[in-house]
Amino acid sequence: MDGWTFLQQLFNGLSVASIYMLVGVGITLVFGLTGIVNFAHGEIMMLGAYALLVVAPDGGPMFIVGLVAAVTFVCLVSYAMERGLFRFTLKRPINGFLVSLGLILALQNGLIEYWGTDQQNVVAPFERVWQMGGTRISAERLFIIGITAVIFVTFSLFLAHTRVGTALRASAMDRETASLMAVPVPRLITLTFVIGGALAAIGGVLLATIYPISPQLGSTYVVKGFAIALVGGLGNVAGAMIAALILGVTEALNAGLGYGAWTDAISFALMIVILLVRPQGLLRGTEAQY
Repeated sequence: MDGWTFLQQLFNGLSVASIYMLVGVGITLVFGLTGIVNFAHGEIMMLGAYALLVVAPDGGPMFIVGLVAAVTFVCLVSYAMERGLFRFTLKRPINGFLVSLGLILALQNGLIEYWGTDQQNVVAPFERVWQMGGTRISAERLFIIGITAVIFVTFSLFLAHTRVGTALRASAMDRETASLMAVPVPRLITLTFVIGGALAAIGGVLLATIYPISPQLGSTYVVKGFAIALVGGLGNVAGAMIAALILGVTEALNAGLGYGAWTDAISFALMIVILLVRPQGLLRGTEAQY
């Protein structure tokens, strides 16, 4: 692999890692506060992608409208799922995991019933490409990296410097103690599901701009999102972000070296090695609230 190819694959890897980050952080946020592993998170992501397909299939100026519509729709769905289903599983998070498995079937089959199993394409909102030597910098991938960076810088500041962010961190550390100190834990749990849904929706929208989408695609991304959350340290947002970068860049470099067919095997083997060396994850995770 020459230098230009390396830079090309690194750039592509960062854009894919950005989507992985949005999915993985959403999973780890919910786990950190509730102990629930929401395996329906990939299908929630696909709801965002298909919402974009409905509102702005042709990209252009309507893309921002489609993005806002997708995030709004998925936030409402996430709110309804937390209030109507997951709220009743908080004392036994394993039940929440089982509920999420049922949601996978319901959401996926709902999308298949309406859209079928064929892949769908959304026109990229930006078509410009810059050539830097042997590296092609596409505007849509640069947008993915940029908007993800803005989201997580803003989110980090929110967690560190606001009362709600402080309450979220305190509740993740010890939910019972936080509730005894008048922290509205039930509302924070709802907020966490909504934030996780918003991140998943943005991930689905961004994914739809660079790859064809299908109802089954969510399953692939939730497996990788869960692996990212596990390697980063379940419940640790910063750890999930680092793990997402490792996975995305590793996959891209594997493809650049001609091992595209082995990408998933090599990536997951690397994650297994990391967990063998650091069973608690790259950064120590949050204890689940059982």
